[in-house]
Amino acid sequence: MFYLLVIFIFLLSGVYFIVDPAPILGIYQVWGKWSWIKQWIIYLGIKYNKRKKTGAVGHKKAGYGLKANDDINTMELPQKLGEHPLAVDAVWFGGANKDGVYLVISGARRQDRIMQSMLFLYIPGVGLLQYPNHPETAIQQNESESEGWIGGGIHLEPVEPLRKWSVRYCGELINVCTKQLYRVDLDLVYNTNLKHFDFDSDMNPWTVARAMAREPWSQEYFARLRSAHQNHYEQFGSLTGTVDIDGEKQKIEIDVMKDHTHGSVRDWTLMHRYGFHQFTTQSGIRGFLGVVSQPGTLSVLELGWILRDGQPFPVQDVDFQIWNFGEGGEDTSDYGFRFQAGDVWYNVQVSLVHQEKGRAYYGHDWEARIVERFAKYKINGEDGWGVTEWEYRNKEGKIVKIED
Repeated sequence: MFYLLVIFIFLLSGVYFIVDPAPILGIYQVWGKWSWIKQWIIYLGIKYNKRKKTGAVGHKKAGYGLKANDDINTMELPQKLGEHPLAVDAVWFGGANKDGVYLVISGARRQDRIMQSMLFLYIPGVGLLQYPNHPETAIQQNESESEGWIGGGIHLEPVEPLRKWSVRYCGELINVCTKQLYRVDLDLVYNTNLKHFDFDSDMNPWTVARAMAREPWSQEYFARLRSAHQNHYEQFGSLTGTVDIDGEKQKIEIDVMKDHTHGSVRDWTLMHRYGFHQFTTQSGIRGFLGVVSQPGTLSVLELGWILRDGQPFPVQDVDFQIWNFGEGGEDTSDYGFRFQAGDVWYNVQVSLVHQEKGRAYYGHDWEARIVERFAKYKINGEDGWGVTEWEYRNKEGKIVKIED
């Protein structure tokens, strides 16, 4: 026993003097000498949280295995904004169908009755239409509109919790390529009976722990991590209804994902970039996954989930080294990667349907540049369709020219 103890101390002392490798590109933290131990510490902490309390704990204590709200009668409603100037309450709908119709529509409630919104609609034969105010996303609400996700012709309203939403737009949209204006009336209903996925409580503990284990720890680090936390859940469903473009009406049905985020702070200056992928396959597998890089808290966070045979499975691994894809600011158009969920590995091939992309900026000084891309997928060889959203930190301030 004595000799084993001596050997253990010798090995531990050797590890102590190993120098951790530098972050990739000075941004993305890599695995260090203590990372395995740190991963186990976080993993066990999350498992303990889950075992200790199964019910909701409220916004400020949520995360790391604990959900903020489990009352479906209130969780879908507009949430009270906190006092912080960067408090947020946001919903997002995005997806496509196999016929090539694509839609992204969103609303993020902020202080001073500002709603930051995106609206991109692609109709084959018409092209990519966008909200005329883009790339700006800020919409000024009146007093009655500020109680919900309403403004500038956009109307997103929960009707039945986790079952039905009203998704509407009435106004002008502009063709990204031709600059032609169209009068558009979008009248859709979101319906679902599928399970939702709560990122506070349902993410894979080992994956979350792996992300935190990469980072240098300190008391300040955990304070930053807590202050940056946002409650977030997602749910797959379908949008059905009509779109009227200059008096020509057609029925549409789109496979979409809805998400709802509520947080004390959404500070786009902290986000370096992310790459998300939302898809539906012919057999009905649905997924949302990607990698987020927020230096100072989680510089490499793999996240997401899939819905297979009606059951949600959190992402266990995302083999998508984001620094190899568009790090210079130009998003990649044709690429592949792998991810694991439900103990199954999936090969993903992404190819853009066309080079027309939705571009928008978020923040008072346009701190974040968002690129919405409409894609065809191959998931383990099976055809799929959906949206891929990339974000980059924009340090140039407000600019007028948008990339061709």
